[in-house]
Amino acid sequence: MVNTELQKEKHYLSHVYQQLLQTEELLTKLIQTAKTDGLLSLKEMGKDISLNFDSVLDNLDTFSMIEMKNREIDQMNIRIQTSEQTLQKVQQLLLSPYFGKITLNFSAEETDEAFYFGRHNFTDETGNTLIFDWRSPIAETYYNNLIGPSYYEANQQQIPVTIRDRRQFLIEKDQLLQYFDTSVAIQDDILLEALKQDTTHYMQDITATIQTEQNKIIRDRKHDIVLVNGVAGSGKTSTIMQRIAYLLYSLRQEMSADNCLILSPNHRFIDYISNVLPSLGEQSPLNVTILQFLKQYLSVPLEDENQYFSRISQQSNDTQTETLRSLSFIDFIKTTTHTLRPEEFIQDIRYKKRVLIRKETIINYYHETPLHASVQDRMQATKKRITSDWQRHLFKQAKSTNIQTQLLDLSEEQQRHFFGELISDDSEHHLQRYAEQLLKKKYRSIQTQIDSFAWVDLVSIYEMLLAAYQGTNNPLTAPYTVDEAVIFVLIRHVLIEKIDTSQTKYLFIDEVQDYTPAQIALLNELFPTAHFTMVGDENQAIFNSYSTFEHIAQQFAHRQSVITYPLLYSYRSTGAITQLFNQLTSQDISIIPIRPLGQAPNFIQINPATDLNELVREIVRDNQTTTLTFLTKTADQAAVLRALLPTTITILPISLAKGLEFDHVVLYDVSDENYYTERDKKILYTAISRSMQTLTILYTNQLPQWL
Repeated sequence: MVNTELQKEKHYLSHVYQQLLQTEELLTKLIQTAKTDGLLSLKEMGKDISLNFDSVLDNLDTFSMIEMKNREIDQMNIRIQTSEQTLQKVQQLLLSPYFGKITLNFSAEETDEAFYFGRHNFTDETGNTLIFDWRSPIAETYYNNLIGPSYYEANQQQIPVTIRDRRQFLIEKDQLLQYFDTSVAIQDDILLEALKQDTTHYMQDITATIQTEQNKIIRDRKHDIVLVNGVAGSGKTSTIMQRIAYLLYSLRQEMSADNCLILSPNHRFIDYISNVLPSLGEQSPLNVTILQFLKQYLSVPLEDENQYFSRISQQSNDTQTETLRSLSFIDFIKTTTHTLRPEEFIQDIRYKKRVLIRKETIINYYHETPLHASVQDRMQATKKRITSDWQRHLFKQAKSTNIQTQLLDLSEEQQRHFFGELISDDSEHHLQRYAEQLLKKKYRSIQTQIDSFAWVDLVSIYEMLLAAYQGTNNPLTAPYTVDEAVIFVLIRHVLIEKIDTSQTKYLFIDEVQDYTPAQIALLNELFPTAHFTMVGDENQAIFNSYSTFEHIAQQFAHRQSVITYPLLYSYRSTGAITQLFNQLTSQDISIIPIRPLGQAPNFIQINPATDLNELVREIVRDNQTTTLTFLTKTADQAAVLRALLPTTITILPISLAKGLEFDHVVLYDVSDENYYTERDKKILYTAISRSMQTLTILYTNQLPQWL
């Protein structure tokens, strides 16, 4: 019996694929021709334009012709760039044109209409849309996983529809491998098929398998602050990346990647997610760690990433660090009426080790500002006074005979270097103008120091404020910690000069549970109008720096709208591995595994005489794999293992493995003497949940009580 539905779908796929191939060929030829014509145009430009500067009228004609040619080149470059972007999308669609279809009825008088969804929109030459972008308004009907009456929103209006059918496809190029009609996504064969695919070194987009609970987060444009508390493997990071792609598409008239900022947990994670947005045809926003973010506003030496993770991985009983992380100290700085003594934080402005503007002069300027003004206003007034006096000094110097003589002694090459032209008029007025230019270039580092407040010692202000808050003096030593850097940046923003972050409209934070209250408060202060999307897992709060989701939400309570989404379905690990880390949750939740049960975790007892290299060979053989990842509790343990095992084995401390996933994982030294505190329990939860397919746990003596 002939399956007519299968034949219809194969026919449609064949038609779409042929249209894609034709478009690819057309665009390739168009780009090649445009580039060839562009080169010819550039060559002809010199012939077409006769440069004539004999009179003012001739000047205008010449400039007009040059401007006209420049506009032609600009338009040609735009056409080439647009065509290249479209070609890239078409080539991505050729790998798998679409993944889903929804059949809708808009009214009883109309016939049903089918809509196919893929990574990008695709329209044929007659204007018919053959594939709709997964971010288009109508695609919401597909991701909501409903059959029957529904609606979608377009242009701020609700459009009622009846969903007749929802179909999912597994397609490679022009081959339809499978399709399923379904109304429930969680047990979809397409989803399970996608989860079977081998992982790569980079995160893949989840466009074809977005689930209902993820879709709500991705498309949420009603709330300013979106918090996502998701269990391990629930697709938190993938959801963030799809959300960024969705917002860039939906708000393309209002925002671009330049208006977004991603804060990632570590440098490995930045590499891991680097391909997601480009694969969806979007430019990646700036993606940095909190350490890198702080560094861009400071010129003082800070700890590096290894030092940072080593420090926050230790058990901490440091009361000063707790003070720096507290909201009460942040509030003290923001509302301080403490009198700062300029004699203790203002310093000389130097040029090549020579003092040009003495700190005593600057201190006097500060004391001349109104006492009732805020510290920041007094700083700004002092800066203006320094700038004014410095410019007056340069103006006076420019009139000196000595400087003007130096000007006339400059070679023609030097004149072009400093002024872009030769000195053609040696009258006193013109020489003074050139002299000012020369002096400003020579001493430009002085103006930079004035503008950047290099004459203000942030560390000294910090020490004064901390002493006033604690009643004790604790001098700092470099390199400074991230906790200290947070306070430095806050001091700069609140007491010296507001940092302009107005360009950033959307902020995305991963592993938000690892942020201290002070770090969250700083970001809230720096980005008062930005929309925040923050994801994490309270069960993965493995460092001595952390915040609960309840406290994070409280810090944003003054904003217009805050919402917290839970994610309880786990898509990463096999059912057996998910059941194991489900035993370690500290909250009263039950993680729902989606993958099949799979192979049970393997527990192997080891001792000092165990040959780890032989053991690795056995694990590789038993799991039928060539890729193996060892995870350790500490960086020191990872360093020891790297000296013992082959370089082909990936070895990471759990601090650098957070957020990542691996097919075959070996946990090293999971013993009761190594894992026994509540924090250890979270570390173990995090480590176990990195594994996707197989898990081997090595231990000495006894396993922790939780296992």
